[in-house]
Amino acid sequence: MVEKDTKTHQARRISLDKATVTVLHAHREMLTKRAYDCETELVKDAYVFSDSEDCSQPWRPSRVTLAYRRLCDEFKLTGMRFHDLRHFAATRLLAAGVDVRTVSGRLGHANAATTLGTYSHFIGAADVHAADVLGDIVSPKASENNG
Repeated sequence: MVEKDTKTHQARRISLDKATVTVLHAHREMLTKRAYDCETELVKDAYVFSDSEDCSQPWRPSRVTLAYRRLCDEFKLTGMRFHDLRHFAATRLLAAGVDVRTVSGRLGHANAATTLGTYSHFIGAADVHAADVLGDIVSPKASENNG
């Protein structure tokens, strides 16, 4: 197994919601207890997903894929790859109105043009919604109610 950096060779940080942070803290506590029970400590740069007592070795990528497939099978989801979660997150963020530069940064794209090229069909759907909102704002009916 070979560990590599990102395609753009840049580290990045993204924000996490409070619920995810809570889950990660609980997971870290469980790993710390496991290490203690094995009479060791977590290494400084412990992996989040590891079977080694000190979390010094990551899961193999195939293990993540297998775990994901089992979840999909359990919930009867077919034709979904692990990588599709990335597309799901991007499209949901864009559909929710998160600006393309923010989505691009979260995905690690070097520029927003890459994001636009990949997800422009979802941005088009948001544009239809934007047209409806603007129409509601400037329609004579709206101005009669406000005047």
